[in-house]
Amino acid sequence: MVGASGLAAAAIWFAMLCDPTVSRAALPPSADVCTNAGHAVRIWFDAETARRARVASAPHQHAFNSMLLWYRSAEGKCAAGRTQEAVRSFQSLERMIAGFDANRQDRDEDVN
Repeated sequence: MVGASGLAAAAIWFAMLCDPTVSRAALPPSADVCTNAGHAVRIWFDAETARRARVASAPHQHAFNSMLLWYRSAEGKCAAGRTQEAVRSFQSLERMIAGFDANRQDRDEDVN
């Protein structure tokens, strides 16, 4: 169990260090649309990352890592001025997050 937790933590740090967060100061003015579109996704990832740091074993780590990489890619698209692509990515992530959270609630209800 400790090995799995260590592997999950290493995967998260690897993803974050390989594709660092884009500074909002570097974004062009047209990226405000991106910033607004990604706000809900950003809040979820901040909360989910903190939650995963507190628990010993977080299920579905691979799915979370994939979503995190997709989120970082959307931020990069914003920084590159590819606003429409980024907004579509953020919208897709919002739908994926809704499904991810719904599945977690179903699993939690099965446990209780």
